[in-house]
Amino acid sequence: MQPPKSSTCVICGSRPAETVDHVPPKGFFKGVVNAQLRTVPACRECNNGASSDDEDVRFFVSVQIGKQNPVSKQLWEAGAHKTILRKTKLREAFVATAGEVAIVESDGTHTTKIAFRVPVSTYQRVFERTTRGLYFFHTGRILPATVPVSVTMLAGTPNMDTNEIRLLNVEIIGDGACVYRYGVIPEDVDCSVWIYEFHHAHWALVTTGESNKLGTVE
Repeated sequence: MQPPKSSTCVICGSRPAETVDHVPPKGFFKGVVNAQLRTVPACRECNNGASSDDEDVRFFVSVQIGKQNPVSKQLWEAGAHKTILRKTKLREAFVATAGEVAIVESDGTHTTKIAFRVPVSTYQRVFERTTRGLYFFHTGRILPATVPVSVTMLAGTPNMDTNEIRLLNVEIIGDGACVYRYGVIPEDVDCSVWIYEFHHAHWALVTTGESNKLGTVE
């Protein structure tokens, strides 16, 4: 699927598009063969200036999902692990907030997992950029910079068996490493909802426009 054309950056909506940006970030797909990623027109500032944010968020996603399969193992070994060894501030921030917490699995068994704090502003920037890019990719329209974008990292798997979610479009990229669902309100095209799933273990919810016009995700 080829993206629409634009001479203006679809991320910031103002500067000339001199390059293309991967949405979601290319680094999220380490270990995926023939990923067939989405690209959109972008300016150099939006594209090149986002690489550090992308690496940081990839690290936190990789820590959460672990090495449960060959692809997620490669995501850690070829990407996230190298990032944490190289970026001292990221490593120090992670160590300062990480700790074990007791949880109860769905089958009733008790176990422990690592809990840590994800930088909200970094997470917001990465998923807002991704959503603005994919919004253009699917609609051919640049989402105005004045339209608010709200990003929420979900604590677990959302309830996908609702009428609202079943109406959303479903896209699969990276051989299933990323599945995202989206919908745009026809009566107000600035309003949309996006649900991202990475490696069947990390979920994020993004809304654009006025949230009171959108359904809820539990």
